[in-house]
Amino acid sequence: MSDTFLLVLKLVGIIVIGALIGAVTNHLAIRMLFRPLEPKYIGKFRVPFTPGLIPKRRDELAANLGRTVVKHLLTPEGIGKRLASPAVRGAVTRLVEQEVMKWTRSEETTEAWISRFIDEPKQRIQGKISYHLEQEFSLLMAKWREKSVRELIGEAGEQKIEEVMPRLVTSVLHQAEEYFDGPEGRLQLEETVARFIQQRLGGGMFGMLLANVNVVDMIQPELKRVLQSESTSQFILALLRQEWQKGLDRPLSSYMTEETESRIRQTVKEQVLARLPIESMLATPLRVWLNPLEAQLLEQHVPVVIDHLFERTTNQIGQILQTLDLETIVREEVGLLDTAYLEEIVLSISKREFRAITWLGGLLGGLIGLIQAGLYLV
Repeated sequence: MSDTFLLVLKLVGIIVIGALIGAVTNHLAIRMLFRPLEPKYIGKFRVPFTPGLIPKRRDELAANLGRTVVKHLLTPEGIGKRLASPAVRGAVTRLVEQEVMKWTRSEETTEAWISRFIDEPKQRIQGKISYHLEQEFSLLMAKWREKSVRELIGEAGEQKIEEVMPRLVTSVLHQAEEYFDGPEGRLQLEETVARFIQQRLGGGMFGMLLANVNVVDMIQPELKRVLQSESTSQFILALLRQEWQKGLDRPLSSYMTEETESRIRQTVKEQVLARLPIESMLATPLRVWLNPLEAQLLEQHVPVVIDHLFERTTNQIGQILQTLDLETIVREEVGLLDTAYLEEIVLSISKREFRAITWLGGLLGGLIGLIQAGLYLV
């Protein structure tokens, strides 16, 4: 070979070797960002540059990334501007409207919906109503027990009862008249007369004489006349009013024993529970209750709720972010990422750039080789 050929070959070799050294160096530098994943040891001596830069400073990376996210990315101002945008507001409004319509048109029964939150809703509702009725009755009785009947019914109640009394007396006398005109009343009179004769007159001659006389036929017309008499009606009415006036000033407790009060309490509870349509209400689909309100909810209440929601969220966004502690969340999540997966993410994003850096290393190495070749010739 000629000396010129060897010189050219030597110069080209210098350039190629320089390019290879530059490319390989950059490639190794990129790989050493992630590899090795753990320290390597020769005996007790740790190999320099192990683990890679990112695995070695993983905690610092996570902490810095968390601070960056909080200070520069997810800021209260940025989130507030985003929340104020028509697109976000419209999306939230549509979501709320869809949820409202889902409930206003739902075929799910009221009982099934309540069962999501409590077991055996019918028994629980009846128990609650019974408990509150018991409490209210006890409170009322504690309040009323020592009050007089006059205080409890008031003037209006007293007047109404006074108005009813004449009709009550007339009705009682009429019932008494019909009773004594009937067979049962006649039998009662006969037994009473016979008992009177036996007890008062004995078996004497006068008693034997009366035994042969139908005294009941004599008493019945007189008894009927007495019952129909206006004076009898007025007399009984006067007695009733007199006793009524006495009873008005007596406390309610004088009319009620513990047993009576307990019986009234139980009757009130049973009657109220029997009249409440709890079963039919629980079997009713939600749409029956909510569908008539759909237009009102969508047109009036949803906009108010959205306004209030965005206003409160915007005003409290700083406190919300502080409570969430995004910096800690990002730090912990990055710390939990597998380093190999983190490498894969970075390489998938910057693969072209890393390849360009490798080629750039080769180019620079080649240029340095070219300079060295030039110097060699000089």
